[in-house]
Amino acid sequence: MNQPRTLWQDEDGVLSGGSGMVRAAAFPVADSIRAGVTLTIRVPDGFFRAIEGGGASATLLLNPGEARGFAAWLDAAAEAADAAGPPLYT
Repeated sequence: MNQPRTLWQDEDGVLSGGSGMVRAAAFPVADSIRAGVTLTIRVPDGFFRAIEGGGASATLLLNPGEARGFAAWLDAAAEAADAAGPPLYT
């Protein structure tokens, strides 16, 4: 199986004690490339909980400057994903 290819990525810690990573990736699907953006966060103890039926909910607390940084990263990742091909999910 082909693995996704990273097109763009940045990550950093935040003052609340967590961290986040934004990544644009190209995913091989059949004979084509589809693109998407991932947002991965790490939160401190007490900022996550299990969801009934499976999964979890997590909260990463950001100050306004950190939020603007993540917004810029998401925009850059979206641009890289758009340039790589059609969206993974439509």
